[in-house]
Amino acid sequence: MKKIFVLTFLVSLCLTIFAQKYEPVIKEGSTLNYDGFSKGLGQHIPLTLTIKSLGNPVKIQWDVQGYGTGSFEIPALAMDSGTKVVIKQPDPDGVTKMKNDETLIVISKATFNNMIKDKAFKLNNQNFTVSTDTATYKINDKTADVFHAISDNGKGDLWVLNNPDFPLIYKAKNVTRGVDFTLTGIKE
Repeated sequence: MKKIFVLTFLVSLCLTIFAQKYEPVIKEGSTLNYDGFSKGLGQHIPLTLTIKSLGNPVKIQWDVQGYGTGSFEIPALAMDSGTKVVIKQPDPDGVTKMKNDETLIVISKATFNNMIKDKAFKLNNQNFTVSTDTATYKINDKTADVFHAISDNGKGDLWVLNNPDFPLIYKAKNVTRGVDFTLTGIKE
């Protein structure tokens, strides 16, 4: 009887371990690689973002090969309760400061909490509802824990990593003006 109990325990432990999905830890020094698609230009733009500071403001260095490098600053208020995700074309070697309601590549913690609690949220003046999604999403060849939300008009799609501390956008389609983007890799 003890052997059956031990065997059952070990099998359920293994199933739990294998069922866990990859949840990257975003910290200072983390590098995020995105593929941006500019609808106006009709081309893909590889974007590298490096987290320089998670303080107030959050500082993110950007690099686009052939265009330049610079940084974004996101105020703590926006990280806590921002209602917009924006993609601004930055000036090379400059600092692009986001407004108190604007984030970049993340949704605010308040928006994330609404997504979890209500299965719905408002972003960029669009209402989104979390959908049941059976697709597999990978980051660095590991299955990631991702929420998929669809706008009420059915035109916008947003995929967000299940990370309440830094709710990183995995993919956005028809959410920001003129640019769709997809996370292609993370170096923690």
